[in-house]
Amino acid sequence: MTQKHQKAGELPDIFARVAGLLLTEPVVDRAVANIAQAAHETLAGSVGAGGTLIDAQGRPTSRASTNSLVEEADRLQYDLGQGPCLAAWAGARTVRVDDLRQDDRWPEWRDASARLGLMSCISVPMLVPDVTGGNDPEAIGALKVYADRPHAFDEHSEQVLSLLAGPAALFLSNLQARERVAHLSEALKGALHSRSLIDMAKGMLMERLRLSEHGALQVMITRSRTEEVFLSDVARDIIEPSTDPPSRTP
Repeated sequence: MTQKHQKAGELPDIFARVAGLLLTEPVVDRAVANIAQAAHETLAGSVGAGGTLIDAQGRPTSRASTNSLVEEADRLQYDLGQGPCLAAWAGARTVRVDDLRQDDRWPEWRDASARLGLMSCISVPMLVPDVTGGNDPEAIGALKVYADRPHAFDEHSEQVLSLLAGPAALFLSNLQARERVAHLSEALKGALHSRSLIDMAKGMLMERLRLSEHGALQVMITRSRTEEVFLSDVARDIIEPSTDPPSRTP
């Protein structure tokens, strides 16, 4: 995609390109980067685009930006707690700024962004169906484009960006879910490994010291508290004694 697209008849080609990019990316950051680049190349007047995702604690993070200008404009929003991207996410609605010099909705962000040379922008929420069964979709973030001249975007620009954000939101939501499962699986593997180590060390102490299972566990717990290390570290040292003491817990 090397030229700017504005005609509705070209949208199928754009979506096919974006779908192809998304389906080849197994990582959220790279997928967001592809979406942002497609938005930047699609909308005439854009000097940059980016994607913001909201984490489980409600904190916004820029998962990808086409350039440092977008990164700085987004950082200002996060630091100040105001701006069109955050408003689009919080309100689950499209937010357009036609002329930043005449917009009073976010005065602190307006003044700071004006120094970056930004004059107009569009932010659209990335919406997914509410999994709790409610009628309102859930906003997982926002997709935005910036311009260095006023009135760079119009209603058609809003439509195009919203259409790009729709399938992207569903894909990213599923990808985020898979990443959370993967992280949970790794944590579960670690927990199971620790449990296995503890059981093995407990059995060794029972044999060496002629202790009951409860007695062996108490020996390990006492050592863990005295040395201020994890129980799994104590178990590991019992199984494979070393000259160095186990590392202390934080």
